[in-house]
Amino acid sequence: MANQDFNLAGALTVRSAAKEDAAHLHSYCFPEKTKTQVTKELDADLAEESQTHRLVAEVGGYPIGQISITRNAVDPEIAEIGDLAVSAPFRPLGVADHLVAAAEAAAAEDGINTLEIELPSSEANVIQRYKDWGFTEKPLVVLQKALGETPAEEEEDTDEDGEENEAADTGGEQQNLLDS
Repeated sequence: MANQDFNLAGALTVRSAAKEDAAHLHSYCFPEKTKTQVTKELDADLAEESQTHRLVAEVGGYPIGQISITRNAVDPEIAEIGDLAVSAPFRPLGVADHLVAAAEAAAAEDGINTLEIELPSSEANVIQRYKDWGFTEKPLVVLQKALGETPAEEEEDTDEDGEENEAADTGGEQQNLLDS
């Protein structure tokens, strides 16, 4: 049998998620999770008191992608987007572009002025993709302390003669807090 080319066309729709989407989101977007996990997460997002709005991209009646928008609890004009997932066969077709654009429109309609996403610096390709969508990096320092571990001995800052050097004055509010 010879190869045949078919000209298939379909419409992509981005809409608010519905409870009935759980099974297809599990199959197409989150196969690594259980159907129960996907259903519980979707139910939590759809709950009336939820600050999360979830959108799905649908083709032929099947949700093949999704994104969530979660309003910041401290600043209601900021929201975090996340959980962007698109079924592998649809990724080259720009479904993620449509989901991000729809998330921006839904957020703006809901009075949100800023969208954010936190990503590990190791995700260079993903970071670049978000930059392509107009996101910019904001300077942020994340400090962490593992509890229950003994901290390593701090090395003293000494000069060539073995005398202690005073720490440079970094100034600012944080330094004032440390000095008090």
